[in-house]
Amino acid sequence: MVTPVSMETPLGARMRINGREVDYFCGTSYFCLHGHPEVIEAACAATRQFGLGPGTLAQMQVYADLERRLCDWFGTEQVVTMISGYSSPMAMLQGLRDDFDLIFIDEATHYSARDAIPTLNKPVHRFRHLDADSLARQLLRHMAPQLRAAVVTDGVFPSTGGLAPLADYRKAMESYEDSILCVDDSHGVGVLGGSGRGSLQHARLEGEGNFFAGTLSKAFGALGGIVPANTSLADRIKSNAMILRGASLPPPGAAAAAITAMRLLETTPRMRTDLERNVKHMRGGLRSLGFEIEDTPVPIVLVRGDVDLERVHAELDKRDIVVKVTPASGYSDAPDVPTMRLAVFSQHTPQQIDRLLSSIAELL
Repeated sequence: MVTPVSMETPLGARMRINGREVDYFCGTSYFCLHGHPEVIEAACAATRQFGLGPGTLAQMQVYADLERRLCDWFGTEQVVTMISGYSSPMAMLQGLRDDFDLIFIDEATHYSARDAIPTLNKPVHRFRHLDADSLARQLLRHMAPQLRAAVVTDGVFPSTGGLAPLADYRKAMESYEDSILCVDDSHGVGVLGGSGRGSLQHARLEGEGNFFAGTLSKAFGALGGIVPANTSLADRIKSNAMILRGASLPPPGAAAAAITAMRLLETTPRMRTDLERNVKHMRGGLRSLGFEIEDTPVPIVLVRGDVDLERVHAELDKRDIVVKVTPASGYSDAPDVPTMRLAVFSQHTPQQIDRLLSSIAELL
């Protein structure tokens, strides 16, 4: 019988679960900002000042402060915010719906984008996961003069850590005028790119015709969906995306938490350098154990192979090391075999990573 997990402290590299102190290698709190004292205090202060929610209108200064901070971070005229990261790809695509005629989507793209597709009333064609050649073939087969394509993909895939080959997708699209690239970058914003603007920055593709949606609930330690945009796109999102009319914004406390988290990331560059160091440590260590591990900066690391991963998971748990095993096809991009997903945080110590690696080596 599986014991239900009960988290008793904020998310972190070391936390208490079911009454035990454990090394935690799951989830998405890549900088452990969900439990940072300054982030928590900012959320509490805003809650005391503004209450638990904005009600129908969001005429509170904290939301204007959040947008200003987000615009500075992403270098855009506006950033549209909404209740959740899950809804942000839908808002982005609904805002852009008059700019494309056909949709081409990676077959493993997250449920959030898949749920958005039926609201657009456009023909949809799928291409093989992370395969620019498959995209090129689908474009050749289905595009015609005067048609415009929207290519939809995750930037970083959540179960495997797969990094979409965005530059290769753009190359495949170059013969199709006015076609656009639309990225769900919930796991990329805050982590990838020279200044943390995400997968498009990492791929050097920031600019006209390339769009992304993201979340504040992962790297930024808060809650809410975001779509960085120019004024024209922001207006179209507000006009076309009904979630902006029918749902409240995140609580004021979450907005204040995100503001503080971004300040901490900007003023403490060691957070990002520590994460980069730990990702290299984890990926290199797993390669030394014989696993095929790609060399990317993504803090989600997939382990697969001829190994009883459930046994490894159970034995690690006995050593107070918590990891996640994803069943075959158990998530949007999960392979058709069981895999172990390891999340790397900036606050993991080298000793924690070494203990995980040596434990896995003993269990192989």
